[in-house]
Amino acid sequence: MIRSTLLLVVAAAISGADAFAPVGMVTRVNTQLFMDDTGAKKLEDTLKADPQLKESSRATILECDDMECATAQCTQDNRGNWHCEGGLEGERDNVKTQVLMHSDNDD
Repeated sequence: MIRSTLLLVVAAAISGADAFAPVGMVTRVNTQLFMDDTGAKKLEDTLKADPQLKESSRATILECDDMECATAQCTQDNRGNWHCEGGLEGERDNVKTQVLMHSDNDD
């Protein structure tokens, strides 16, 4: 319970209301820069290999390098492929990822 609450507080502090907005509903224009195709593909492959996320349909990921951090919002389609938006921009070294929160298919 404490862990879940802490994750929600961290997600809210990092990305504000976007962390809790329903998928598919646009409430405002997202001004966050999107990661390039190479970075997105690496993150999607990492998520696909994570057994913790096998039954999840959505995930909020925190990506950090030596200089900054950014969140990525990812969704899993019916074929098990992940699609992510947001996160760090461009090709970077020493990027560490952490799953902030995820939701199961029955959400």
